[in-house]
Amino acid sequence: MPLVTRARFLLLIAVLYLVGSLVHGPREPEQMEGIAHLRVGRFIISRPMVLSGDSPHYLTAVQSLILDRDFDLRNNYDRAMQGGWDAGARFRGVELDRHVDTDETGRQLPTHSPFFSLLLAALVWPLAGSRWVESACILLTIAAALLGLRGAWEVFERTHPAENPQGTIARVLLLALGTSLFCYSRDLWTEPWILAIWIGLLFFSHPAASFVLGFLGSVIKYPFALVPFTMGVVHFFKGNRLQGAVLAASSGAGLLTAFLVTQYLFQEVSHFSLFHVGTHSGASPKPVIGLVGTFFHPRDGLFPFFPLLAWGVWSFRKGGALYLPAIAYFLVHALYAGWGGGTGFSSRYLVPMLPLLITGISLPSQIRPGLFCLAAAYSLFWGIFGGLFPALVFDRAPWEVFYHIYASMGLFQ
Repeated sequence: MPLVTRARFLLLIAVLYLVGSLVHGPREPEQMEGIAHLRVGRFIISRPMVLSGDSPHYLTAVQSLILDRDFDLRNNYDRAMQGGWDAGARFRGVELDRHVDTDETGRQLPTHSPFFSLLLAALVWPLAGSRWVESACILLTIAAALLGLRGAWEVFERTHPAENPQGTIARVLLLALGTSLFCYSRDLWTEPWILAIWIGLLFFSHPAASFVLGFLGSVIKYPFALVPFTMGVVHFFKGNRLQGAVLAASSGAGLLTAFLVTQYLFQEVSHFSLFHVGTHSGASPKPVIGLVGTFFHPRDGLFPFFPLLAWGVWSFRKGGALYLPAIAYFLVHALYAGWGGGTGFSSRYLVPMLPLLITGISLPSQIRPGLFCLAAAYSLFWGIFGGLFPALVFDRAPWEVFYHIYASMGLFQ
């Protein structure tokens, strides 16, 4: 690859991410009523829209905050079912499986973290009542992913100072297009935001920045609290006691805030739960399944789509300040009863760890013809394909994707 400046290279990635967010399909004509679009076969080119999984539920909570100033999603789901835009363009007139807990007053409160919705609502409230709230939330998620890539560039240079510039470019390219980051960045997911926050914790050393990032990540995704806490423990034992205490305090403050806020929101619910995060909370009764499946499950595993990352996972054996937080983060998700992550592409819960996995790859000795290059090319294929056509890869193994395309040959006609 010819040497290019960092700004130009990241701009090319940004353009690809933005173009990818405009490709949708397959969509039926009635789903696109009222939306400007260009049809190419059963696929369409249009503004960014949420696709599936948790995305419409995050959007519904954002709409409730900016339209109603509350977390009662009942009327927003009802309005979407009646043809409103609350859950996104794709879900007008659709009865969603509501991700809520109903309290004794009849309110339907979201079982996802309210803080992610609060963050997005604070940024998109000027668009309240318009059809552009959905697209704005997705564009903000793309921006978060791009900030993560920008920070990852610096992290790669710090962790591999002897590497030539082409090596850093190759790492950023593999992270941006050779993983599932592209796919999750073009929709409304928490994972690109957590990835950017994790990179920020590695990039910034000022205690105030560390506290803010650790706190923000912990309230958006509660298991992430293990990352700043583990970082803090490592810093403390290495002698940097102030930074260690700040990082550990940020995770504690985040979890305490999340507990108090959710208990206040759900005070009229008849049962107790620490964070009211839904029906799949708790440890798996068969932990080995999650530990193995997170890597090897044909649909929800990391390696069937991105075998390149096996080289990064192998580096975790080294431990140390960089990898211990990632190991803790991996274990809490692998032992989780819902380790598969529901609807998604490859291992969704491990997306925030992707920069650490790419960091662990020894590129100077592995960029040569052979198994590594085959794995990299295969991973790049799925990263780009999944980013452009997420509807085809969600909840399918690689061979199921090809079979689905074969069985639907009219898809591109």
